[in-house]
Amino acid sequence: MTLGAAETEAARLGATATRPLRRLTRDFAVYGVGVIVVKAFSIITIPIYTHVFTPEQFGVLSYVTTLGGLLGAVLVLGGDSAFARFFFEARTHEARQLIASTWIGFLAAWSIALSLLLLPFAGLIASSSFGDTETTPLFVVVLLTGPVALVNRMCAEVLRNEFRSAAFTILNVVSTLLLIGFAVFAVVVLRLGLVGVLLGTLAAELVMLPFRLWTARSMFRLKFSLKLLRQLLSFGIPLVPTSLAYWVFLTSDRLILGNLSTLQQLGLYSVANSLVGLATIVVYAFGQAWSPHSIRLYEEERASAPMVYGRVMTYLLAGFGMVAVGITAFGPELLRLLTRSDYYGASAAIAPLAIALVAMATTQITAGGITLVKRTKYLAIYAWVAAAINVALNLVLDRPFGMLGAAWATAVAYVGLTLMYLVSSQRLWPVSYEVRRSGTLVGLILAFTFGAGFLPSGFQLPIIAAKIGFCLAFIAAAVVLRAVDGREVAAARVVMARIRR
Repeated sequence: MTLGAAETEAARLGATATRPLRRLTRDFAVYGVGVIVVKAFSIITIPIYTHVFTPEQFGVLSYVTTLGGLLGAVLVLGGDSAFARFFFEARTHEARQLIASTWIGFLAAWSIALSLLLLPFAGLIASSSFGDTETTPLFVVVLLTGPVALVNRMCAEVLRNEFRSAAFTILNVVSTLLLIGFAVFAVVVLRLGLVGVLLGTLAAELVMLPFRLWTARSMFRLKFSLKLLRQLLSFGIPLVPTSLAYWVFLTSDRLILGNLSTLQQLGLYSVANSLVGLATIVVYAFGQAWSPHSIRLYEEERASAPMVYGRVMTYLLAGFGMVAVGITAFGPELLRLLTRSDYYGASAAIAPLAIALVAMATTQITAGGITLVKRTKYLAIYAWVAAAINVALNLVLDRPFGMLGAAWATAVAYVGLTLMYLVSSQRLWPVSYEVRRSGTLVGLILAFTFGAGFLPSGFQLPIIAAKIGFCLAFIAAAVVLRAVDGREVAAARVVMARIRR
C-alpha cells in the first residue's frame, strides 16, 4: 500500500470510528441522566439510615447485603454477558427470540429452585455470621428477593440490547423510587429496623416484575433450545467463578475488616464506600451504554473497532480521573452534609477507593478482547488472582490499619486486575491504545487524587474556592500536557447538549 493510500485508509477508519462514538455518546447521555436521578434519590437514604442505625447496625446491613451479592453472582450464571454476546451474534429477530426465551426461562427456573433449596439454611447462615439467629429474617428476605431481581435484571437487558435506552432508564428510575419509598416507610413508619430495608427492596422488585415482563414481551415465545442452552452455559458458567472472584475482592475487605478490626471500622468503611459509590453513577452509565455498543462494534465494524476502543480508554481515564479528584477533594464536606459526626473519619479511606474506582472503570475496555473472542476462562483466572491479592492484603493490613488497610487492598486489587486483563486482551485482540495520552492521564490522576487528601476541609469560602481551583488545575494540567485535546472537549459538549435536552 502506498503512503497516500495508507493515509486515505487511516482517514476512512477515523471517520468510521466517529459514528459509533456518536451513538455511544447519545446513549451515555440518556443512561447518565437516569443513573444521576437514581443516585440522587439514593442519597436520601444515607442521612436517614445513618441517623436511625448505629455504625454497628450499618455494618450488619452491609454484611447481609454483601452475602446477597454473592447469591446474585451465583444465580445469574454470567447471564447478562452471555445474553448480550449471543444476542448480537444472531442475525434474525426469530433467532434472538429463541435466545431470550431459552436463557431467561432457564435462569428463572434455576434461581427459584436454588433459593428455595437454601431457605431452610437461613438460620444456620445467620448463626455462622453473627453468633445467633436474630438476623435470620434478613437472610430469608435476601433469598426470596434473588429470583425476582434476576428476572427483572434480564428483562432490563432486553431493552439495553435493543438500544431502548429511554425505556431502560425510566424503569430503573421508577424501580429506585419504589425501593426507597418502601424501605424508608418500613424503617421510619413501621419501625421494622434492618429487615425493613430489605423488605422494601423485595416489594419494589415484585411491583416492577409485571412491567419488566411487559416491556420485554416481544422477545418471549414458547420456544426452548437445549443445544442453545448448552452454548450459553458454556459461555456463562466460566463467568460464575469470575463473579465469585469479584464478590471476594469486592467484599472480603468488609468481611475480614469486621473480623480483624471492629464493627465501627466496618461501618465507617461502608460509608466511605457508599460515598465513592455516588461517583459510580458515571461508571454505571458508561457500562450500560458501552456493553451493547462494544459487541455490535466488534461484529459489524471490526476494522475500526480497535481504534474506537483505544480512544474510549482515553476518554475513560480523563472522565473518571476528574471524578476521582473531585470526590476526594470534597469528600469531607459531603460526609458532613450527609452523615453525623460519628462518620466523619470515613474521609481517610476515600482517596484509595477513588483510585480503585478508576481502575474498575477501565476493566470495561481492558477485558474487551477476552470477552469478544469468547475466552471467558481468562476472566475467571485473573479475577481470582486479584481476589487472592485482595484477601492477602486485607489479612495483613486490616488489623493494624483498619479501614485504611481495606481501602488500599481494594485499590491494589483493581489495578492489578485491569493490568492482567490488558496484557491478555492485547494478545487475543489488540487494541490501538493512545499510550502517551493515557500514560500522562494516569500520572495526573495519581498525583491529584492523593494530593487532594492534604487539602483543608470545611465550608468556608476560601476552602471551597481552593478545592474548586484544585480540580480545575487537574483539567488544566491535562490540557497543557496534551493528554486532553479538542476531541474530548467536543465530546463533552455533545454530552452536555444531550443532557440539556
